[in-house]
Amino acid sequence: MVECPKCGIEVVNPVKTWAMVGRPSKTGERFKLTIGLYECPRCERRFRVVLGKERITIKGAIEEIKGIERGFMQTLRSLREKIEKLESEKSDLLAEIEKLRKAGEERASVLEEDIATLRKEVESMKKLLGDLEEQ
Repeated sequence: MVECPKCGIEVVNPVKTWAMVGRPSKTGERFKLTIGLYECPRCERRFRVVLGKERITIKGAIEEIKGIERGFMQTLRSLREKIEKLESEKSDLLAEIEKLRKAGEERASVLEEDIATLRKEVESMKKLLGDLEEQ
């Protein structure tokens, strides 16, 4: 818990926390600071407090970089897997579309033949009816 610098009330939880690298000290050392942003419930003033201070060493920085690199490599692997799955799904869908297109063309061809047959029947019926009316 921290104390509000204006009214002195204790504030329990920060609104936000983040880490940052501070300026070098007089001896040249750098520190990783964890900062918390608080808001006083009484006076509603916002203020920052350093919650943690950690010395940064080259070894620690290298380990952190390696951890970031491992995370990037994992992300890269998962993205490659997703891309492969999507490409496979795309080819399957294209094949299905081609089958449906062929089935649609065959159906249209059958319907065109049926329509041509029906037209011939209509013409023959008209001739037959026309012949009957002339009698």
